[in-house]
Amino acid sequence: MEKQLKVGQAIEVIRLKVIEENVAAFLDGRIKVDEFASAINGYVGTEILKITDSEFLMLIRWESEEAALEAQQITFNAPIITEWLNATSEFVSFDTGVSRYEN
Repeated sequence: MEKQLKVGQAIEVIRLKVIEENVAAFLDGRIKVDEFASAINGYVGTEILKITDSEFLMLIRWESEEAALEAQQITFNAPIITEWLNATSEFVSFDTGVSRYEN
């Protein structure tokens, strides 16, 4: 699986609030979510960035915009994801972008 960002790949950018006592469960829970996501066609990988003590940015990469849109249909109500997010975090924002430049 190629991890380097390529032109045409889609990135879901999700900002979440996570209170301090939930950070460990948030990060540990993502392991099971990644196992689920890796079985979805077009999944490339996930990075989680700590922005502040209570805010995280999750970057989920897909091979194409079409793969991201198809995955969103699968993941939107997937119990493994909704239970993980509801138990550990508060949703702030969600965007999807497509890479148009590569250096």
